[in-house]
Amino acid sequence: MRETAEAFEASFLSQMLKPMFEGLKTDGMFGGGHAEETWRGFMVEAMAKQTVQAGGIGLADQVVAQMIRMQEEQSA
Repeated sequence: MRETAEAFEASFLSQMLKPMFEGLKTDGMFGGGHAEETWRGFMVEAMAKQTVQAGGIGLADQVVAQMIRMQEEQSA
């Protein structure tokens, strides 16, 4: 359950982080150009996973708690 909840949190964070990088220009002296633009989605996903591994924002904890509640209700 925990693994699933953390994957959900990482996916959520990835979707929240994505708009932050959409407007960035990749040209200029230190820009990554087309390659940076192409791989940006993977970078955002990696940042989201790293955030979850570092403790996340608490969403995974809430998801696990809800999953446990749902299992308990089905057992009763």
